[in-house]
Amino acid sequence: MQERINAAKRILIKIGTATVTQGAKLNQSFLKQKAQEIALLIKAGKEILLVSSGAVAAGLEIEGKAIRPRDAFSLQLLSGKGQIRLMKYYKDNFREHGIQVAQILLTHHNFNNADEFENLKRVINAYIKEKTLPIINTNDVLTKEEFAAGTSSLFSDNDDLAALVAESLDVGLLLILTDVDGLCTDNPKVNGNAQVVDVVEKVTPAIEKMASREAGCYGKGGMLSKVRAAKRVAAKGIPTIVANGKHDIADILSQKVKRTVFV
Repeated sequence: MQERINAAKRILIKIGTATVTQGAKLNQSFLKQKAQEIALLIKAGKEILLVSSGAVAAGLEIEGKAIRPRDAFSLQLLSGKGQIRLMKYYKDNFREHGIQVAQILLTHHNFNNADEFENLKRVINAYIKEKTLPIINTNDVLTKEEFAAGTSSLFSDNDDLAALVAESLDVGLLLILTDVDGLCTDNPKVNGNAQVVDVVEKVTPAIEKMASREAGCYGKGGMLSKVRAAKRVAAKGIPTIVANGKHDIADILSQKVKRTVFV
């Protein structure tokens, strides 16, 4: 499996809210560090797609608020404001490495409509060819499914979105960065004896039960959504790594730190 990971040329990196934020604000030092790590991958010949959460947290930062509202409409308003700030941070950080970025905001309609879907693939592939980094997020201003409880939408959080993009764009590896070391035998934030599961060869009901359903204060997904995203892309032959975003991406890819690999 490590040989497949090393050989993966096109990698989709998903950065979750728990990693991109510090309290109710965007973690600027984290963004700066990840930009440097991703830039090194691009310069080494890897084709990178980035799915990034954080727009709502950025909106809270702009408004000077510390508590995430519960209603979908307020979250949409925050996301619209915050997306601009989130992209500015990415643009400024990647510019230091000579890399341009492009914002791509998606809804489920872009995948359900054949013409839109083909155009989406054409645009992303063109950006990758010219070494522009596509930064993808849900278009929360136009769709509220991500904020709605019990939604049956095509994707209800950015883990789902990352899996959908990965299987659509011939990605060789999905890397999901979160705030824990991987899938654990129990919730590591509650049980200090929880152990990281190194490899998951098949996502079974027992594995899904093991995954924590708890999400952080500023995000929606939990480990369960990451496990289900890994299950989805595994059906297309795409491996997934879930790892702690505090680690260097190169160290995660080369197995120098704890991680969970879904085959």
